[in-house]
Amino acid sequence: MIHRFQKKPHLLHQTASGMPFEIDVWEYSPPGAKRITYLQGGLHGVELTGIPVLMRFMKELEEHQPNERILCVPWSNPMGLDSQIMGQQTGYNNLHTNQQNCWNWNRITHLKDEGSLEGHWISTLLELSAEAEVVLDLHTAGYETVPHVYVHRSQKELALNLGIPHLLAWEKPSASFSDTCFKRGQKALTFEISSSRILSEASISSGLEFLRCFFGFSESMNQTRIWNQETQMRKWYSPEGGVICWHRNAGDSVLQSEPILTFFTRQGEKTLHAPYDGVLLLKNPIHAPHQYQELAKFLVP
Repeated sequence: MIHRFQKKPHLLHQTASGMPFEIDVWEYSPPGAKRITYLQGGLHGVELTGIPVLMRFMKELEEHQPNERILCVPWSNPMGLDSQIMGQQTGYNNLHTNQQNCWNWNRITHLKDEGSLEGHWISTLLELSAEAEVVLDLHTAGYETVPHVYVHRSQKELALNLGIPHLLAWEKPSASFSDTCFKRGQKALTFEISSSRILSEASISSGLEFLRCFFGFSESMNQTRIWNQETQMRKWYSPEGGVICWHRNAGDSVLQSEPILTFFTRQGEKTLHAPYDGVLLLKNPIHAPHQYQELAKFLVP
């Protein structure tokens, strides 16, 4: 017998006009399944790549017929995906009902017992994933990034053979979805598989390959470099307001004091240099920063 994914919609919220926001849970459940795995994408509305990756990967799972129960939620945040300003995706924070505080959708598990839209939404996702032994949360980062994965240092072996260039091992959990799953005893990984706000066949293909390696459908020959998130990831802030033009790409190794971008300010044009020896992990989606606004993240040996 060939097992297929079955879709089960869960109503979250209705707008004043009656438009529903629903979460679709796709379940693959063969008899006698040995393990339960939960796959999730689109937790932030600007982070698009995980959605088509999971839609396509469900077809591959059906072809391989693994002996495990799999819960797949590609469209995990319909409110975030619906958030736009003048055609630009803005679904990193909740703009629907919380314009003042603008909760980060992935930092609100402390609200799970509140009777708010955010509380109901995050408690629903936590309930859907509660039975799983393994939780994989697919994200994207910045307007340009190199793929990386976050995982507690005790579980880093789970991500070493997936072909992901960089692994950031953390010690202290945050209020993110994946970290909360770890705290309740699950194996939990947060994938940053591509840049945000854009979608390409190349990023979909690489995201699929990470999942194939995780499930044993493929093998990667690429090595993963391990970093300590708390001590080796550094943020870089703009020294003043202006307009920036980058000269290096995310994923590049850089040397401290190496020219890395041109800064156009009211006082004229100047060159900014790399603040560290290390790897340019990601560039933030800002081209005209104000003073002290975060420009990028680096991984520093």
